Amino acid sequence: MRKLYWLGGIMAILIILYLTLFQEKEVEYAELTLERNFRGNPEASVVLVEFSDFQCPACAAAQAVAAQVLDDYQGKIKLEFKHLPLTTIHRSAYKAAEAAECAGDQKKFWEYHDLLFNHQNNLESSDLENYASQVGIDIELWRDCLLAHAKKYIIEKDLNEARNLGLNSTPSFFLNGQKVSDWQKLPALVQALVEPVAMSNEQ
Repeated sequence: MRKLYWLGGIMAILIILYLTLFQEKEVEYAELTLERNFRGNPEASVVLVEFSDFQCPACAAAQAVAAQVLDDYQGKIKLEFKHLPLTTIHRSAYKAAEAAECAGDQKKFWEYHDLLFNHQNNLESSDLENYASQVGIDIELWRDCLLAHAKKYIIEKDLNEARNLGLNSTPSFFLNGQKVSDWQKLPALVQALVEPVAMSNEQ
């Protein structure tokens, strides 16, 4: 009987040691900012909303068009980026979205965003960390943010919004609340909105 007590005590000590040394601890992370990421003029009357997936080839191609309209109409347009990772076909897209938002917590969302789209075929965990190093952020903070899934609620909010809008493909753009059927026509569509505004201001 005494031997059993000894064995039980040893087992209990071993379990406690295992839990202490090897059990993955819950990572705590305090968000640095609650602001959403955007490009352009926050007060612009023309607002372009993009639902995108970092692993989607068409989304990568659309970045040049979005950049063009932002450059052509500086100060007159605002671009809001929202997440729609299509996880059934893009297994790395969701984590990439979280990683980008964690970079955004250190004011480096767009630099990180650009790297992800430029390296769509390399979105493993080691790649994501490498990109974080390249944009020059605090890696430990970024890693804690990612491990804690601190920005998951943002991706989930965007996904819920996308579902409510009936979206099932990327990229999906909305220009002043109206869905854009062909994102390649964005320059002309934005021009049609911006030029009448410019004319009315001149009068």
